[in-house]
Amino acid sequence: MIVDLNLAEKHVIVIGGGIEGVRKVKGLLGQNCKITVISERMNSYLDELSQQKKIEIVKMKIKNADILDNYQDIFLVLAATDNKELNRKIIEKGRSMMSFVYAADDPQVSDFSYASIINIEGVMQVAISTSGKSPIMARKLRIKAERILRRIIKQSDIENTKLQEYARMAARPKIKTVMERKRFLYSIINDKNIQNLINENKIDEAKAATIELLNHWSDFKNDPR
Repeated sequence: MIVDLNLAEKHVIVIGGGIEGVRKVKGLLGQNCKITVISERMNSYLDELSQQKKIEIVKMKIKNADILDNYQDIFLVLAATDNKELNRKIIEKGRSMMSFVYAADDPQVSDFSYASIINIEGVMQVAISTSGKSPIMARKLRIKAERILRRIIKQSDIENTKLQEYARMAARPKIKTVMERKRFLYSIINDKNIQNLINENKIDEAKAATIELLNHWSDFKNDPR
């Protein structure tokens, strides 16, 4: 089962600043979570992210998993050192603290496996997973699938996705039921005027038309036409 963890406002700790640690950090950026990287050595990429206040770095030699005792309310622990035994101890410690855990060198003992992600403009993510059986094959298949998806997913699909989020947030205080909000969101996709504005890249005008539709929603939904 592929799931998309909601990491917003959560604390994630990455232990290890090597290649695997950097990969995990890259996957966390943009998730609106607090990222702490603990490692004896940090490369220039992680140092730059720290200077930009995108991550917190703690430079220290990691002897055991007791480093986690310095933290509370850790949502996710990613063990990415080059020491398999140490990684095992880290995930065992993290699990005892009721955190989700992942060992970069052994998905089988982790709480989940990483999928190979196709990320389109930070808006759409498509995951390909082999459930940890072969990360290499997952990456090879991702490359093939990405070429196809980038051809069939249009800019209007991206803008519609953004508009749907905008409309959903605006509708929450005004349309009380989930089913009615869903009807409203579908109406945006089916509204020719709004879709023409999106196709013409008139995004602000499309937003304005969406708000107008929302403000008159009680009239539209009762219209027998």
